[in-house]
Amino acid sequence: MTEERFFQIVEAYGANPARWPETERAAAMAFADAHPDAADAALQAEALLDDWLGGPDAQPSELLERRILNRFPAPVAAPVRWQIPAAAAAALLVGAFIGFASGALTVTEPVTPTLYAAADAYAGLDEDWISWLGDDV
Repeated sequence: MTEERFFQIVEAYGANPARWPETERAAAMAFADAHPDAADAALQAEALLDDWLGGPDAQPSELLERRILNRFPAPVAAPVRWQIPAAAAAALLVGAFIGFASGALTVTEPVTPTLYAAADAYAGLDEDWISWLGDDV
């Protein structure tokens, strides 16, 4: 284990070896035994911080908890999201109304004879094209 990694472990997990990662605990303890001068200074500094923070079983005081919670903004009730379903329902109703009303707007008169005459004018179109192409067909 390198000195740098040992200091990272001690800074992250504290001076108590029981809190160190199990995979690196044996190597870190071996490093502390091999380098007592550097390791003891780091362990003592972190032990002071651990004591100051109250150790692993420390519970926050009620006053501290209230102070932290008071810093958060008050919960705001979520706005009612009725606008989107109401708009969809209104669009559906308008579409249904227009669909039913469009039956009253259609023409119920029979088709005029002029349209039939126009359709008859194009009835012989195939023969006209064949005669126009001539012998190429």
